[in-house]
Amino acid sequence: MFAMSDATALAKGPSGGGATTVPEKFRGAPFNKMSLSIGSPNHGSQLRAKRLKKAPYLKIRESSKDRSYGHPSLVLMLDRSAKQVARARPGSVLTVGDLSTVAGGALSGHHSHQSGRDADIAFYARDKQGKAVTLDRFVAFDGDGKAKDGSGLVFDDDRNWLLVMGWARDSRADLAYVFISRPLRARLLAFAQKRAEYRQYIPLVTAHFMQPENAEAHDDHFHVRIRCPKDQDGLCQETAR
Repeated sequence: MFAMSDATALAKGPSGGGATTVPEKFRGAPFNKMSLSIGSPNHGSQLRAKRLKKAPYLKIRESSKDRSYGHPSLVLMLDRSAKQVARARPGSVLTVGDLSTVAGGALSGHHSHQSGRDADIAFYARDKQGKAVTLDRFVAFDGDGKAKDGSGLVFDDDRNWLLVMGWARDSRADLAYVFISRPLRARLLAFAQKRAEYRQYIPLVTAHFMQPENAEAHDDHFHVRIRCPKDQDGLCQETAR
């Protein structure tokens, strides 16, 4: 079930007003049954989005429950990766923030997140005693791995590396970017470099890491973006930042 009809979503347009022009090619079969990512992350919308659901290994922030819709490729990747980390490190729970609204379009607090291909993900963290914790908020970390808010929380290098490595290796989702601050990016790569089982994936992960220009530092969460669906060229638009 969807919160609004396809016709209503089309009429609202990328920013909640004006018309969205969907090329004739995408109005009939098989596209009229598919999830569509329309326009770009910074000026777009979506149709027939899939909702990310909570699970024992995944929680959604309370403020993001109406913003948990995305293209199925993104939603399924997030579920798979959270499950994979939980299998490798039992008890792990991934905290997910905003994806997009059911119809996409402008989203308060964001310049992007409009076309169902973006998601904000909290970092995995440990407490002062080194015990894994499940966050209910985004926590900013310095390059030394310590929380900036004085809580004593520590950036969990191991589980955060497993997460980004899982995204980069997920051939079904077609990862585009992982936005993260430069100090934390350097920290994760240094962690992987010291471990033979991870070292081989460093080039693959590095190719997706980015700190966007003229944007927040992304020191309190990952911002992950997938590429346009391969069969939606001409409808979905890539943007580098």
